Amino acid sequence: APRGRDPLALRDRAMLEALYGTGIRVNELVELKPADVDTEDRVLRVVSGKGRKDRNVPLTNAAARAIERYLIEGRPALLGLRGGPSHEASPWLFLGNRQAKKLHRAAVGDVVKQWVATAKVKKNVSCHTFRHSMATHLLRGRADIRQIQALLGHGSLSTTERYTHVEVSDLRRVIERSHPRGR
Repeated sequence: APRGRDPLALRDRAMLEALYGTGIRVNELVELKPADVDTEDRVLRVVSGKGRKDRNVPLTNAAARAIERYLIEGRPALLGLRGGPSHEASPWLFLGNRQAKKLHRAAVGDVVKQWVATAKVKKNVSCHTFRHSMATHLLRGRADIRQIQALLGHGSLSTTERYTHVEVSDLRRVIERSHPRGR
């Protein structure tokens, strides 16, 4: 994961933590505004997500810390402000590295590819991989599928089930733990 105090490293870490910690779509990420994030209460507001639905998504501690640090140190530097975030030159939370413009979806994909290569990950990882991984990890951690559905903003449970590829070993553990004859 990106480290250090460089404004772009702070931005990149905040974006990666937000993608994995919330499971939001990359389109939702690039539409975020600073007012959509409450790092103290650890809530992220997705406004007009897919299907024009709004939802509140809890932030993990790591995501809240990374976004807070970006808001305090990284974003003002990208805006070119020396005195801190006293005035806003851009309405967007995540800024590009040129002229503090809105970060586009393809640029987020490039950031993910850059950090995947830096981490020497051999698998193909995209922005969507973070969403899938978050859902899978929640399911393995025994979260209810309906809760995962709400977090991801899915209207249909069948859509959520596609994100949570359940392995046979996981199913075997469920049988052993839950079925009267599985013990």
